[in-house]
Amino acid sequence: MKKILVISYYWPPSGGSGVQRWLYFCHFLKAAGFEVDVLTIDPESAAYPSIDDSLAELSEGINVHYASSAFNPVKIYAKFKKGNLKKQVPAGSFGSKKKTFFDQIAGFIRANFFVPDARVTWNKNAIAKAIEIHESNQFDLVITTGPPHSTHLIGLALKKKYGLKWLADFRDPWQELYYNSLFEKLPFAKKLDAKLENEVLTHADQITTVGPSLKKLLQSKISEQAQKVNFIYNGFDEKIFENCSENRSPIFTVAHIGTWSTQQAYKEIVAALTALCNEAYQIRFLLVGKVAPFIVQELKSIPHLILEEKGIVSHQAAANEMYNADILLNCYPILTQAEYMISGKLMEYLASGNYSITIGDLKSDGAQLLKQFPSAEILANNEVEQLIQLIKNRYASNRERFVYPELLKKYTRQATTDELIELLNKL
Repeated sequence: MKKILVISYYWPPSGGSGVQRWLYFCHFLKAAGFEVDVLTIDPESAAYPSIDDSLAELSEGINVHYASSAFNPVKIYAKFKKGNLKKQVPAGSFGSKKKTFFDQIAGFIRANFFVPDARVTWNKNAIAKAIEIHESNQFDLVITTGPPHSTHLIGLALKKKYGLKWLADFRDPWQELYYNSLFEKLPFAKKLDAKLENEVLTHADQITTVGPSLKKLLQSKISEQAQKVNFIYNGFDEKIFENCSENRSPIFTVAHIGTWSTQQAYKEIVAALTALCNEAYQIRFLLVGKVAPFIVQELKSIPHLILEEKGIVSHQAAANEMYNADILLNCYPILTQAEYMISGKLMEYLASGNYSITIGDLKSDGAQLLKQFPSAEILANNEVEQLIQLIKNRYASNRERFVYPELLKKYTRQATTDELIELLNKL
């Protein structure tokens, strides 16, 4: 039996997409006969974007070890901004477009004194804990996943100390991570960031990521070792949609599920909904997840639009809303680096059987994947008239579901874990 240590900052009770990739991998690896231990941050000292206690059942039977962080700048930022350490802020919040003087100072400190990211402060204790549990368990393989990419530095330390086989998983780029462009980094910080990334890429025995473009980006940085970079898509959980029940609103429903910030497309949606409501279309707009207050205010200003906010909900509850909407909206960040992104939400939108509209780069990995599915449309930014027409077409339809079992089967969590096992066996 192969013994694996997975090091991930995000683990239940953390919610959001950052936790789900390796939570599901670990769940299915254990079912396949691997002995899986997880090292994560102590929830009491963590800075999570959201909480979802329902995910904990997937980690049953997995040995979970915790390392604390005595000082967490993200929590301190949340304290000053919101007056409550329990209220967390998502990654990249220091780089908000609407910056107060405090935001500017906090962003500068984060960018230049916490390299590669603000969660690096748990590394010292995490490395000590990893050494402790390896001494008693003797793992065959270490896996690290980022962001936060500081987590990979824990794997690097174990690699240098023990020579363990090590797989580094990149859910997003490192230096090109889309919200990094909002920070002002001094030359010494940029140089250190690049050095740390290069050390991780060159020392890891295997590198995985989420899509073909990000694979190419990482390969370009270690051209002589390019063969060790592979991609495995974020999958979807079949069971979570099997547990959904039919409960569609009688009112035509457009839904956005997940985080939605002003760094993402939103203006064309506000314009399209304003035009449609002026033409007497009755539309319910459902928001599930963390949404920028400015976007909420813009939507509230649309006459006759029925706006419903549900906030952050459990993974199952989010899937239920996906299952029962008429249109699912997905808005990519308006940044060049967004071409690398293939979100877990995109996969779940497809698996829900509902019609979806994605606004973003037409040449992105996500766009190329969506072209396989007749239920999915993708528009470039600012295509307001096209968006209006797509909504009208769906409004006039019989709101049918779309089921593509053959197309979808290679994107299930079990199928993606099978791909991972092939890579692990090579190591």
